[in-house]
Amino acid sequence: MAAGIYVHIPFCLRKCFYCDFFSRPVDNFELRREYTRALIYEIAFYGEKYGKNLKADTIFFGGGTPSLMEPKFIDSIIDALKKNFSISKQCEITMECNPATLTEDKLSGYKAAGVNRLSIGAQSFSDKILEGLGRLHKAADIEENFRLARKAGFENINLDLMFAVPGLITREWRRTVKKALNLRPEHLSFYSLEIAEGTVFDRMISDGVLRETPEGMDRRMYEVCLEEVCRAGFNHYEISNAALPERECRHNLKYWNFNEYLGIGASAHSFINRVRFSNINSIEYYIDAMKKQDTAKGCKLGDSRVFGAGCVDHYHINSQTDNVSEYTFTALRTKRGVALRDFERKFDVDFWDVFRSEKERFEEYVRSGHAVSDSSHIALTHKGINISNKIMALFV
Repeated sequence: MAAGIYVHIPFCLRKCFYCDFFSRPVDNFELRREYTRALIYEIAFYGEKYGKNLKADTIFFGGGTPSLMEPKFIDSIIDALKKNFSISKQCEITMECNPATLTEDKLSGYKAAGVNRLSIGAQSFSDKILEGLGRLHKAADIEENFRLARKAGFENINLDLMFAVPGLITREWRRTVKKALNLRPEHLSFYSLEIAEGTVFDRMISDGVLRETPEGMDRRMYEVCLEEVCRAGFNHYEISNAALPERECRHNLKYWNFNEYLGIGASAHSFINRVRFSNINSIEYYIDAMKKQDTAKGCKLGDSRVFGAGCVDHYHINSQTDNVSEYTFTALRTKRGVALRDFERKFDVDFWDVFRSEKERFEEYVRSGHAVSDSSHIALTHKGINISNKIMALFV
């Protein structure tokens, strides 16, 4: 199975009020250029380590705001990846974009560089809600950028939406979903707002100036979204994602199908040879580490199998227990669920032999209509998604 490659771009115009991803508000051309060089150094290091043995069929530029990067920098990064690894000719190359940063020239430049899938952070089609989220774009910018993306030749576009936002009512949320679908994207992602520690929203709740959306309203908004995407002919293939036929995000499926992926950039995470490792959360340290002449030696991480570039600050060697739990937990996020034969092929053991003590409790969820189970697979039902964390916790 081919791996995925994730490239982290840690720059943004301003931290959104809900964001806890590693990013820093900075608009500095020289820093972007230095960071691009550092990414290419890290790519070269892993190219020396894995070479063409690392076969990849997806590349994902995430952030932060990758669309702050000049197209020539994106082109250089993609070129370095192709020179160092075996990249499929049908590779899905996704870039996350903020509508406040896109222009016609940029979109054309990204397309020419090889980007063939966009993920636009729309979040809402209400200017009031966008302002409340700390977003810098307007609803009209989403529609204009979508039009320009089509003009530039992009035929695979995702829109990110967010619900359970303070001040958002169900009627307005349905309107947002419908407006998104009216643009006719190939893919829709819809996430419930989670209040992360250390964010602006977290402080606002602590200060009593913001209240979280009640769980009942959260679930109702989720149901509204599913009603609309299914009516539009989308396949609800993962808890928070729906797509037109054969337009599922192939890169994100890597995570949910327990496939390998290599992370490049500050704070990027990797999963290679059953080892999870991550890079330092510092732009300056990352750049400095990649500049050092001895970077090619990498760093030994306590086990002869585990080597990373000089920016790695954490690693974990998965045990068999880790592997089966992670595989099961992520697979249950998908409509397909856990394919029992696939599980046995991966781990050389029968699924219910591993989870013998959990079987009776899971069968209670089957009887209550929250899950399904047969000789080939187990999966959550539409009803079970609302208590998905509770069910998936059985297998962790």
